[in-house]
Amino acid sequence: MGRYGKSGRLNLSARRYKKGGNLPNRKRRKEEVKPYEVEKDVPKQNEIKLEGRRIINLSHFIRSLQELDSHSAIGCCFKDMHVIKETRYGLNSSLTFKCKLCNTERSVWTCIPPASESCDTEQIHHKVNTDAVNGIVNIGCGYTNLNTFLTISDVPPISQSMYEKEHKVISEAWEKLACLEMEEAAMREKELAVECGDVDKSGIPLVTVIVDGSWAKRSYRTNYSSLSGAAAIIGARTGKLLYLGMRNKYCATCAWSVRLSIPPKQHKCFKNWSGNSTAMESDIIVEGFCQSLKMYGIKFNRVIGDGDSNVYKMILDARPYDDLLVEKIECKNHLLRNFCNKLQELARSSKHGHVGLRKRIANNVLKLRTGITKAILYRKMSKDALPLKITNLRSDILNCPFHYFGDHTRCDEYFCKTKQDNSKNEVPVMKSSGLLYKMLEIFQVLSDCAKSLLCDVSTNRVENLNSLIAKFLGGKRINYSLKDAYNTRCNISAVHFNKSLPNYTFHKSLYKYSPSSHTKKYEERRCKAREAAAKRRNHLKLKKRLFVSKISNTQDNSYGSKAEKPDLDLNQYSEKYQEFIKNLALDDNEIKNLEIETRAQRDSAV
Repeated sequence: MGRYGKSGRLNLSARRYKKGGNLPNRKRRKEEVKPYEVEKDVPKQNEIKLEGRRIINLSHFIRSLQELDSHSAIGCCFKDMHVIKETRYGLNSSLTFKCKLCNTERSVWTCIPPASESCDTEQIHHKVNTDAVNGIVNIGCGYTNLNTFLTISDVPPISQSMYEKEHKVISEAWEKLACLEMEEAAMREKELAVECGDVDKSGIPLVTVIVDGSWAKRSYRTNYSSLSGAAAIIGARTGKLLYLGMRNKYCATCAWSVRLSIPPKQHKCFKNWSGNSTAMESDIIVEGFCQSLKMYGIKFNRVIGDGDSNVYKMILDARPYDDLLVEKIECKNHLLRNFCNKLQELARSSKHGHVGLRKRIANNVLKLRTGITKAILYRKMSKDALPLKITNLRSDILNCPFHYFGDHTRCDEYFCKTKQDNSKNEVPVMKSSGLLYKMLEIFQVLSDCAKSLLCDVSTNRVENLNSLIAKFLGGKRINYSLKDAYNTRCNISAVHFNKSLPNYTFHKSLYKYSPSSHTKKYEERRCKAREAAAKRRNHLKLKKRLFVSKISNTQDNSYGSKAEKPDLDLNQYSEKYQEFIKNLALDDNEIKNLEIETRAQRDSAV
């Protein structure tokens, strides 16, 4: 007979029961007989089930496992150990191993990088989380995108609080690095200005800059209600970013507190603007001009802009330099683009004259622009004095509509080879309809900027920066204006714009040591690819097609309203035929009225 005791042991006893024995005697005899104790099999400790994949630092993890192989002096090794616990901190995991023989417990982290004296222990443990957040921000995505990628890759996701904590770390690091890079670029601009002799009477270097702004949301030229905006000042000589400012109209923490009618918790508030979104650009650029002397010891004496805002007027009103009047140079590309847009609007408007003449204008917009471009190039290369160049270019611009519509009496010899041919002169007709005077108003606006056109400069460099900002904002399709995400992505754009190896530089700035060779090799490969593409474009001289119609006028048999349809059956065809014949039938009065209405049709201008 056997029974399990309280100690978990199986008690076996051999005895013989007699008939008529009572219960007390049985208990007494049981106590007298010494039981044979047999131990049960000790159940195995529950090993945890590790699911999915983990990110590991390969060299560190292998080295740690090798150390576990000699954890005891009694001869047990790594094969005698099993995982009893996993502690995850974001993407970094601590695996606790326990030996089955000596009960030794050791923990191994999966992603501890090589030790550095300048990095504390906590930062070392959390590096993989910081790098993951930094990587997802650098491709224009966010928290949801990161966890989507991790879960599809069968890697445990990170929490929202972990993401925000690491985002704060990289935000401060990118901001610091962006300031250092802009200061370095300003010092280089300062050196070049001194070398070229561009200094004022006090010896302060004078720098020409390119300015422009952007918003966090696309406006489509109608809806200027973005919650955030940025503006940049770029040195014309180096093409590097010198100043970048951001304005934010919203703070999620403050807005939530207002909604709940409670005081906001302690936080870093990024709300620094309460005016219109359209005024952000001018305010930032004026601020950059006012701080240039204090920050870098230079003055911005000329500004190249696109003319889309009141930036120049605000600069003049602010008077950042007491003894210097800032000069404005308009971007040639924006002047010509606005010129062409106004001509196309004139051609589309039914209020302005004959439809045939308006079609002639629409068909000649590109020729008009080309003619003005050739005139700019010719006058720029001439050896005349600048005032005479400006006067001649203005005359060429105002003569363009006469030249392209058949009147060559005012054409200069270099501009026109058919000066005596006035056989196709449409100018009188355009004058009679008033369309020519509407055109001349547009040409007059462009001729007033003849001096800027002769400078032949553009804001392409700052447009490149704006495209980088749009890239890091996910194409401006996601609202990153709630907290510090917008400022962070703008600072990342600044470093990428000024440095050829931005992520390599960021890693050294944050961790005080170089990353692995993968980062540097990849960024060097990208630099070479960009340089090769630039050389290829310059060599081939590819021409970009201007004014390509967004709506195709050709018939598409596969898609759209002109797509092929099956033939009508006989009944439907007969009904359509009878309906068409019925609509053509007129009575005597209708025929007489139609004849009277169309008597002078031959002499009509339509």
